[in-house]
This record gives sequence, structure tokens and C-alpha cells, in this order.
Amino acid sequence: MNVSNLPKQNMIADLSVKKLANRSLLLLLSLSFKLFAQIAVIFIYARHLSYQDYGSYQSVWLYTNIIGVIGLFGLPSLILSASIKNIKNWIGENKITFWIGVILMNLIPFTYILFFYTQLSFSIRLLLTALIITQNVCIITETIAIKSEKEKLVLISNIIFNIGFLGYHIFVLYYGYTLHLLLTGLIILYLVKTFFVMSFSYRIRIHEKNVAIPNLGKQWLYLGLNDTLGIIFKWLDKWVILLLVSVTQFAVYFNGSYEIPVFALMLSAVGNIMLVELSKHSMNDRYIKMLFNTSSILLASIVFPSFAFLLFYHTDFFILIFSKKYADAIPVFVISIFIIPVRITYYTAVLQIRHRSDLIVRGSAIDLIIAIVLIFILYPFLQMRGLALAFVISTYAQAGYYLWETSRVIHQKIDSFFPLQKLLWIMLISILITAPPYFLFNQIQSKWGLIIGVIITIILIIGLLKYNIKKSHVED
Repeated sequence: MNVSNLPKQNMIADLSVKKLANRSLLLLLSLSFKLFAQIAVIFIYARHLSYQDYGSYQSVWLYTNIIGVIGLFGLPSLILSASIKNIKNWIGENKITFWIGVILMNLIPFTYILFFYTQLSFSIRLLLTALIITQNVCIITETIAIKSEKEKLVLISNIIFNIGFLGYHIFVLYYGYTLHLLLTGLIILYLVKTFFVMSFSYRIRIHEKNVAIPNLGKQWLYLGLNDTLGIIFKWLDKWVILLLVSVTQFAVYFNGSYEIPVFALMLSAVGNIMLVELSKHSMNDRYIKMLFNTSSILLASIVFPSFAFLLFYHTDFFILIFSKKYADAIPVFVISIFIIPVRITYYTAVLQIRHRSDLIVRGSAIDLIIAIVLIFILYPFLQMRGLALAFVISTYAQAGYYLWETSRVIHQKIDSFFPLQKLLWIMLISILITAPPYFLFNQIQSKWGLIIGVIITIILIIGLLKYNIKKSHVED
């Protein structure tokens, strides 16, 4: 390496770390409002709705999330990692293929909802279809804003939307809850958010290098398959339970296996920025290692203390959110929280910007196959807990596979870009600091013990973030 270039490269790396942190923070703040609204709705609805109504409500989001992702078929990921000009050119040159794909990926799921999903009335199914379409249009609009580095616009739109989201849920509950009324209002909210973002971003000019991507159509296909397999994997256990048991039992399992969204939202925020930034330096291995390393340590500084908190305070936390009404789901929840430590980096970022989406799809297939095999093995013995454990194990296997493939693509050892030793230390420190207060105050009223645990966790997160941000540097 040319020694004279080191100061310049270090300065660029430092600026990149700050940019990653600043842009990720804006997106994280934006997504935190979504998190607050979701948890608040669950907190209220789990207590006030009957098992039947609550199960039907959550089944709506089950289908919205699955079919929404299938309909988008990897387009948001492609927008973040590829040139929009290239995407437009490919669509223009392959109009027939594009429209056949759009029709198939949307017509088949919507046909299933409208004519084969009989647990909801036809009018509700029509509204559900409209909700999925408006949500997907909103996602594309927001993704383009992120691509153009307009995170402040995304933040403002999410604040407004989620205030309306929470407020409307409360209004419907106390006005006279019906799923018909709720879905109608949510469709209007998504339309308002879409027009708001579009009205302030119509003059956006995205500055990007028009670098031709080999086999763009194939890469898009792989990303779509990966997103489809990923969302099927995420909701497969809920779908299996919904087929095997009653709506009432589904509501219990849903709450128990509920992955606290803050971790997925943080990963989404950091991952989106990683894709945009890495796409600018796709062949710079040194930059890739720095960004991968930094994102892992910074997210672990938040995720690991949070996991340690839930490891000890899971019962009190679960009852606080869902009430004793769903206490039977706590054993499932305890197993499900072990998926949290893996949410510390966007494992497929490098593979995506190096156009190895075929490896990403293979990882998703491996994940899904392992989960299905383990379901057949574990469910007869552990019932609902077996489902949760199957998905935890398969998720760790998938993360390991992606790290291994990334190391092969950039010709580096895993520990050169994934700081496993530092991560283990952060986890150990988190557990050792969280455990003593829990056992010390375990005998007092659970509410005060929980509050003390939250305070210690927040202090620990702040301390780890400050320390690791100061320590973040680029090693030659």
C-alpha cells in the first residue's frame, strides 16, 4: 500500500463512518416512530380485543407482509444497490418480461386472497388487497427518497404517518371496532404518506454513477427470490400454526414468537445505508471491511445489552406488553429472543453489491429447508416451542453461510471483516453487568425491578456506543 495515501484514506474512512452513523441515525429515528406505534397498538389491542378479533387483526398483517414483499419482488433492494437509470433502461428494453413478472407476482397472491382465503369476508379481502397495493407504492416512493439521501423527508413523513396510525387505531377501538373501518382508514393513511413524500421529492435528482450492471435482470430475479423466500421464512411458523390450530391459539403463539421490531428496524436502517454507500465503493475491499466491521460493533452495542435485558427480564417484559392474558406464550417468547443477537449487521450487503445474488438466494433456501426439517423433528416433542427453536437455529445457520460466502467473494478471512472476538466481549460484558442487578432486586416488586433493569440497560448501551465510536478506526 502507498504510505503517502494513508492519511487521505483514513480521512475518507472516518468521514464514511460518520456519514453511515448520521444517515443511519436519521433512518433509525424514522423507524423508531413506527416501532413505538406498533408496540402501542399491540399493547392496547391485546388487552381490549377478544382472542378472535385479535387473531383476525394479526392475520391481516400476516398476509399484508407476505404478499406485499412478493409483489415488490426485490425492487426496493435493487433500487438501493443499483443505478436507477440502469433499472429504467432494463425495463424499457424488457417491457414484456417486466409486465408479465409484475402481473404474475401480484395476480396469483391477490387471487388467493380474494377467492380462496375464506376466514375473512369478501369485502374485508378487497380492502386487504387495496391495503397491500397502497403500502407497496408507499415503500417504493420512500426507497427512492432514501436512495437520494433524503432521510429527513423520510423521518418527517414517518412521524406524521405513525401518529396517524396510532391515533386511528385508538379512534376505531373506542368508536366501535370493526376490521372494515380500520382497513379503510389505513389505506387512506398510506395514500396520504405517499403523496406527501412525492410532493416534496418530485425535484429530487439522484447523483449516481451510471455503471452498467452485468445481467441486471438476473440479479433482480435473485433479489426477488431472496425476498420472497425470506418473508415466507419469517412468517412460515405463523402460517403453520394458523393452519394447525384455532385463531385463538394463533393469537397466543403470535405474541410469543413476536420478534421485537426494534432490532429488525435498526438492521433495516443500517442495511439500507450500507447498500447505498457500498454501491459507491463496490470494489474497494478495505472500505468494505471497515463498513462491515463498524456496523457490526455499533449495532452489537445496542442489540447485545437489549438481549441480556430480555434474557433476565423476559417474563416481566412480556406481561407488561401483552398482559397476563397471554402468559401461556412466555415459553415461546423465551426461545424466540435468542434470534436477537444475530441482528447486528446486514449479512448480504457485500454479496448484493458484488452482484452475487445467486448466493443470497441459496442462503435463503438453506434457511428455509433447515427450518422445515427442524419443524418436523421438533414440533412433535416441543409443540409451539419447537417451531420457535427451529427458526432460531436455521437463522444462525444462514448468517454463518453468508459470512462464509462473503469471505470467499472478497478473499478475506471472516475475522478480518466480522469482529467475532470483540462481539463476544460485548456480549459477555452485557450479561455480566445485567445479571447482578436482576438477582439483587429479584425479590422486590417486579415493576421496580423491571425499571431498574431498563435504566441499567440504557446506561450500558450509551456507554458501549461512546466507547466503540471513539475506538472505531481503520486498520491496515
